[in-house]
Formats: sequence, C-alpha cells, structure tokens
Amino acid sequence: MIHRKGIAAAAATLALGTGLAIGAPAQAAPNAPAAGWHLLWSDSSHGAKSYWPTPDFVPDVNNLEVNFGCYGHDGATIKAQIVRTRDKHVVKTAGVNGGYCNNGQQYRLDVAEKLRAGEAYYLRLTIHGKKHTMYAKAWTYHY
Repeated sequence: MIHRKGIAAAAATLALGTGLAIGAPAQAAPNAPAAGWHLLWSDSSHGAKSYWPTPDFVPDVNNLEVNFGCYGHDGATIKAQIVRTRDKHVVKTAGVNGGYCNNGQQYRLDVAEKLRAGEAYYLRLTIHGKKHTMYAKAWTYHY
C-alpha cells in the first residue's frame, strides 16, 4: 500500500514538473500563424513596362489573393494571370475589360479551388496600351 502511494506521488511530481498537469490549457503550436490575411510577397519597385512576370512565390495554404494595379490614366488596361511555375499553366485570369490603369486603382484576383500549398506560382501582368508602372501583392489566408 505504501509502495503504491509512492509510485502515484512520483508520477504526479513527474507530470507537474514536465508541464503535463491535468487541466492545463492547450496551447497553439509556437510557429502557427495567426488567423487572417498574411502578406506573402510584394513589389512595386520597377519602371514602366507592358509585360511583367513577377518572381516566384510559394503559398503555404491554398487560399491566395493577389492585389494588382498600374499607374496612369490614358485608357490602358491591365490583365493579371496566376501561373503555376512548373508547367506554365494559367490557374486564373482577371482584368482587361474592367481593369483600367486608373492612377493606381487596385484590382483583386482570388484563387482557392485550383491552388496547391507548397507549390511555386508567379503573377503575369500585361498592359494593353501605353507602358505603365505596375504593382502587385500576394496574400495568403490562414484559418
């Protein structure tokens, strides 16, 4: 009987000493990102162009939003395409008819259903009309 009490006391001491106390609140993984939108990639530091393939970016989740636009106000239009790097497959397209270069007006392209986390993609921006400075940002959403 005394022997059993000693084993139980030793087990309780070990559990408390290693943080395994009963009723302790669960903690999130230390490297898990907070819920919400997170900036994955951003660039606006180049001159006027009519075509701009961005550097590759690798989302860590399958929810991606790209914001893009161009500066100017002369009737030029902008088109954005999210492209899978390994085979140059266009995953989704936005812009052209509704995407005018309107002094930096921002447009949005959302992709979730065709995107794979951990795979490389890039954004292909094309201007139809006079060359303009373009910008782009890629965001991921964590639940």
